Amino acid sequence: MVTGPAPSTVAIILAAGRSSRTAPAHKLIATDASGQAMIIRTLTSVMASTATQAVLVVSPDLPAIKQSVLDAFPDHPSLHICTAEQAALGLSASLRTGVEQAERLGASAVLVCLGDMPLVSPRLLDALIATQNEATPPPAAAPDWQGRPGNPVIWHSSLFAALKQREGDQGGRSLLKALGTAVRLVPAAQEELVDFDTPERLAAYARL
Repeated sequence: MVTGPAPSTVAIILAAGRSSRTAPAHKLIATDASGQAMIIRTLTSVMASTATQAVLVVSPDLPAIKQSVLDAFPDHPSLHICTAEQAALGLSASLRTGVEQAERLGASAVLVCLGDMPLVSPRLLDALIATQNEATPPPAAAPDWQGRPGNPVIWHSSLFAALKQREGDQGGRSLLKALGTAVRLVPAAQEELVDFDTPERLAAYARL
């Protein structure tokens, strides 16, 4: 029996935003009650998942995020840090940078995670990854957020070109809408699907 190469899922963690809604504080280096920065908590879950490798996309203007990650994960062989040189153009620029790096790593799927969603569990990430290990994987899969696709989202390689063509600050949302019912919704605990992107939510994160 001849089989093809094993699926390789690369997790992309988008961390190049300006965090304008929480300025002057930057949400991704805000700490919880134990002193752990948000981006480290997010990355810890990703690194505990079955993703083959992880690509962290950062901005050239925010060296503190990159340094925080390097301090927490020194010389980690499966973690790659990429700079989105055009991050100011919006989420699409970061997404393009991440997908291009994932392609260089031989990805058969990308799991796109947001840096400000630190409560997403490795179990949920693995459930999303499992959809791409099926004999006939869906074009995309996402957590079921009240009957709609939430974040993070896993994308089959057949959509890499379309992801790289996104513009502005919308990421892959329009693609999900176009795919409609072809998107697999994965059951998820709703409390995991929380982003911390306002001063009020940063205060809540500080108490975790």
